[in-house]
Amino acid sequence: MTAQTMATTSSATSLDLTHDFIITCADGLEAPLQTELDSFGITSEVKSTGRLAVKGNLRDLYTICLWSRVASRVLLPIKRKNINTDYDVAEQLYGLAKSIDWTQQFSLEQTFAIRLSVDKRVAVSQQFAMLRIKDAIADTFNEAFDSRPDVDSRNPDFSIFATVNDKQAELYLDLSGTSLHRRGYRVAMTEAPLKENLAAALLYSTGWHKKNPDNTPFYNALIDPMCGSGTFIIEALLMHCDYAVGIDKAANQFGFYEWQHHDEALWQQMIEDAQDRFREALDIALEQPDTLPLILGFDGDKGAIIATEKNIIAAGLQDLLPLLDIDTQALYQLKSTLRPMVKDGRLSNPLVITNPPYGERLGDEDMIKPLYQSLGLILQDSFAGSGTHPMLGILAANVEQVDILPIKEPQTLRCHNGAITVYFRYGRLSAGQAGHLVSGFERREIAVDEGQDFVNRLQKNLAKLKKLAKKDDVSNIRVYDADLPDFKVAVDLYGDYAHVQEYAPPKSIPPETAKKRFNLALMGIREVLGINREQVFIKTRARQSGNEQYSKQGSTDKRGKFYIAREDGAYLYVNFTDYLDTGLFIDHRNMRMRIKANSRDKAVLNLFAYTCTASVHAALAGAKKVTSVDLSQNYLDWGKQNFALNGLDVSRSQYQFVAADIFEWIKSNTEQYDIIFIDPPTFSNSKKFQGTFDVQRDHAALINRAMNRLTSDGVLYFSNNFTRFELDEQLSQRYDVTDITHQTIGFDFNIKKPIHQSFEIRHRQES
Repeated sequence: MTAQTMATTSSATSLDLTHDFIITCADGLEAPLQTELDSFGITSEVKSTGRLAVKGNLRDLYTICLWSRVASRVLLPIKRKNINTDYDVAEQLYGLAKSIDWTQQFSLEQTFAIRLSVDKRVAVSQQFAMLRIKDAIADTFNEAFDSRPDVDSRNPDFSIFATVNDKQAELYLDLSGTSLHRRGYRVAMTEAPLKENLAAALLYSTGWHKKNPDNTPFYNALIDPMCGSGTFIIEALLMHCDYAVGIDKAANQFGFYEWQHHDEALWQQMIEDAQDRFREALDIALEQPDTLPLILGFDGDKGAIIATEKNIIAAGLQDLLPLLDIDTQALYQLKSTLRPMVKDGRLSNPLVITNPPYGERLGDEDMIKPLYQSLGLILQDSFAGSGTHPMLGILAANVEQVDILPIKEPQTLRCHNGAITVYFRYGRLSAGQAGHLVSGFERREIAVDEGQDFVNRLQKNLAKLKKLAKKDDVSNIRVYDADLPDFKVAVDLYGDYAHVQEYAPPKSIPPETAKKRFNLALMGIREVLGINREQVFIKTRARQSGNEQYSKQGSTDKRGKFYIAREDGAYLYVNFTDYLDTGLFIDHRNMRMRIKANSRDKAVLNLFAYTCTASVHAALAGAKKVTSVDLSQNYLDWGKQNFALNGLDVSRSQYQFVAADIFEWIKSNTEQYDIIFIDPPTFSNSKKFQGTFDVQRDHAALINRAMNRLTSDGVLYFSNNFTRFELDEQLSQRYDVTDITHQTIGFDFNIKKPIHQSFEIRHRQES
């Protein structure tokens, strides 16, 4: 009796039989697969890495093969045997295979193939071991029929799977045939695409499959801000629309078709039911669009969005495209997109899930941490004050990358995207920064012996500045600047941190007196602001020579911790420990806002760019090109991280970072710019610099060269902090020059004693 005959005669009773199945999956996906099987009503048990045991009937088998988005294969155990690796493993495998009557499994007319998985601890030739199993099967048929079935490695009727570890060998019938994880919609790909079964597993982990008691979707939206070729989006839509992914393989790719217990009538009925379910769910989504969760898929690469749309069409979801928001959009634009939706309630319970360009895809290791921080900050600000805490799920190449994500009670899944080990961190987004030191200040009675004058002045300043800071939404602010002769310090607040600079006292003040006064000031600062020692950073500021203000403080090579400052929608790294300056000049806040307000669709050049803070604002405003030039590669790298922290892709050609001598670069560069910003040091004698730079002596030559690069209707902003600076009269005779110092000095600085001077310079227009 052949296997085909047995399948026909036993179909009436096969449905009632139960079998022990092994369901395999990629390493790390055991829990999501178990979640999926539970949703099918199938009980499973995790047996080992990548393997779940199921006791089920034919309907359970067909359900898994037809509907599982996470499983790789369904195996039917045939026989197992303990082995001794001290002896010939290949011959032991022959003996195991020879002990089975294969003529009862399939017939001479049917083809077969062998796949073998060998544990790396077992010393055996995989090819030779497979050959010995084939020999055993052939010998069984030869002894019974004096003939043997053919081997077909590509499309066999029976696929036999063997595994060997250091303790035992097992033989299985592969009932799934080709791997279940394969989908048919991948017609367009981006670099390092996400595997379909991994995407589905992560969606199960975050609960995308769940329903509310009224059978509406648990999540009302899915947001993928870096969607690549759209795998998360497509798998989420296929889940929502009840699409059985096994339908694509139903014609001829399953391994159970020639199995003796196969019930063709039941199988065809389940296929028809699956097709009906998909059509019905798709019709509901099209006729009642409100039942479809809001789908937002963005990527900064237009090619990725084109690939996503092609794959959506290939997945049979083309009719849904008009209902989806799939668009080319950089990460930095996400906040402006989400915020209105949060306010009008369209994102009441969203899932934010994405696969950022980690590791080799990003190209620069230093950009990875800022990218992940950027996503967390943007999402926190997007949902701030709404009471909504979206579910957030992010993939990363290293667990340290996801450690910085603002997630409450985070869970981590270690898995693989192809050959790459990845980590999936998921959980509810934690609330962002509610306020800062300035906004949280409240005046109260504080007594500090011998430091009462300082405390009183500091409280007076803060009370005044708090209102102004709230009006302009400022959180980085100077609150005291040597206002009293006995307390010669400058106090700057950056969000929740105080940066205190002690001016070097004159020689007439005894060192012990100066130290006592400084300690009194520190005590007063902590008391007034209600902060601890860890929130206060101290520096001594003396007259600098050369580039000392930009040089690293101390002898250590270890870089200190970066903190994040917010400024008018931008995120900027500040460093309170390594340098005299923090990386963000508070006094140039108004100048940066001026540049931002005028940068849209403009080409912007930032000379002496330092940490590129002005460049960040120009880029966020939509500048078509931003070029940052500085002598220090270290500061330009800092600037690149500032860009990445704001979701700006530094690999794009529109953002350029040039480490060069400013004079030499501007002399050889021939491009034209609509906005040029120059904020040079007062003096520089850097070893990299050709000679020395003195702002009073050299500013005219610098500006003249820069004006050659300025478009006819462009504007050059020139600023410097030399207190005795005087602009060369020849510049006013040659160009239209406007002193804008009073406009660029912030409300937290003394306009009568300006900390800097600034000018707006334009080409004279012929009348």
